[in-house]
Amino acid sequence: MYDAEFDTDWDDLDKEGALERAFALGVARSLGNPNCEEYERVLDATETTYERSLIELSYEEGRRKASGRHGEKSMAVWEDLVVEADGDAGGSTPGPRRRSRDGPPSMTDRPEPTVVPEDGLDRIRLPEFLRRR
Repeated sequence: MYDAEFDTDWDDLDKEGALERAFALGVARSLGNPNCEEYERVLDATETTYERSLIELSYEEGRRKASGRHGEKSMAVWEDLVVEADGDAGGSTPGPRRRSRDGPPSMTDRPEPTVVPEDGLDRIRLPEFLRRR
């Protein structure tokens, strides 16, 4: 599964690529196709302990999402979680295509800004129950 979707002949990974691979390796492990050597290589490609913990979290997230789907065939789970349906029949896009709905957690993306009320003053006003009547 993993070897068919990802190239295992790599020398250096960026953070995004390492997170995607770790997630896919976690899914594969849950489906009964562990690839411990590749997982160790992905972990060794990190530069800091923070990045290493992100990789471990992504791996565990892949395992968790795949383990909750016992009644389905393993290939269907793999395609649903890791491979997005290809829009063009030629498959011209290199590498795996990620699904945003069930794919790896986007730990590298910035969070959405919080919604600011219309007047913007709710943050500095006293709550209703603290105001005198």
